[in-house]
Amino acid sequence: MKTALVVLFSLTFLILIALLPLPLPPYQDFQVIYHADLGLLRGIPVYDHAGQVNMIAGLANVAPDQVYVLPFPYPPWYALATLWLALLPITTAVRLWFGLNLLMLFASIWLLTDGWQPYKRLIFFLPSFLFLPVLGTLLVGQYVFPVLLGAALWVYAVDKEKPGGIALACALLTFKPHLGALILLAGLVYLVVRRDAFGNRALVYTLITGVLLSALGFIADPAWPLNYFHSLLAFGQVHGVPTCDQCTSLPVVIARLVNVQTGFALAPFLGLGIFIGLMLWWGVTRRSVVQYPISLLTLSVLMVLLINPYLLNYDFVLLLLPFSVLIKKGCTRLEILVIGLAYVLPVIAIGIFGRPGNSAFLVSTFILLLMLHRDASQLDVQHSAAYNPTTME
Repeated sequence: MKTALVVLFSLTFLILIALLPLPLPPYQDFQVIYHADLGLLRGIPVYDHAGQVNMIAGLANVAPDQVYVLPFPYPPWYALATLWLALLPITTAVRLWFGLNLLMLFASIWLLTDGWQPYKRLIFFLPSFLFLPVLGTLLVGQYVFPVLLGAALWVYAVDKEKPGGIALACALLTFKPHLGALILLAGLVYLVVRRDAFGNRALVYTLITGVLLSALGFIADPAWPLNYFHSLLAFGQVHGVPTCDQCTSLPVVIARLVNVQTGFALAPFLGLGIFIGLMLWWGVTRRSVVQYPISLLTLSVLMVLLINPYLLNYDFVLLLLPFSVLIKKGCTRLEILVIGLAYVLPVIAIGIFGRPGNSAFLVSTFILLLMLHRDASQLDVQHSAAYNPTTME
């Protein structure tokens, strides 16, 4: 009954969103997935960029060199999951996508605040919705919310020992691989190290889900593994991507300080170096974190946001997870102030410096990493943390 009510509410909400004349721009980030879906409905494989260009040119009655269509940079099951959007005009579809993103945001917050007092859950909704990356993601129709939902669902499912929930969470983490892959890997490592019946079932369910997704991918493109790789290479040549002019990325910031001209070329190597450094730091000082799933997943989210070269400000939507985890365990007033500083610092920096102020998201991420490191010290001296009762056998 409860599930039926949730489904009914969600469908009603989406219908209302679709009918409202919201002034959402349809030809920003949303158009990437819409064009891919539109092509699929016309028999064009999801990674056939030339076919998509010709399709859009034909629909607009212009020459192919007069249209701008980005190569599809996501796994094929992302396009299959959203295929129904292309049955609608793009102005309606973008409103539905906005509604879906809102539902994924609400579901993520609901899962992350499980166990909170009801009024505290409601209070957390407001700053989450007003978080700058959330507003930006909703406006342009970006694709990061499935990853946030996957991470939130993983935390919830491992706490409740729901192997099916783990499998679904892992699937969602693959929707944007450059963000979700490391988080997924951390989750799989925990399940392997756990070595119990729940962990084994969760791994089996996840493997089956992965095989099914891979098989479904051939519906979207008969040669999708190879063509997906080629599409990523093509996307890397899109104007602005090779130089990553708008990236909010620690490796890119450091690369530009070292050599402005090489810029993004150095960033992947710097990201790898930062990753190794963070792994060594935690491995020496907080090695027991691998035994505690919520702390491990929170650490993986923070690491993604510090090591990933291709990172834009909307990707920091993922900070909602460490925000909720650090608050959930019970904070002193000083800790609340520090978390509040991490929340408002980007707002202040962007207000003063404009786009360069986006780098403040990196400072906020590092603040939360230090707080998690401090809290993880409790894991080294006691068998379980108050906010994470799951322990190793």
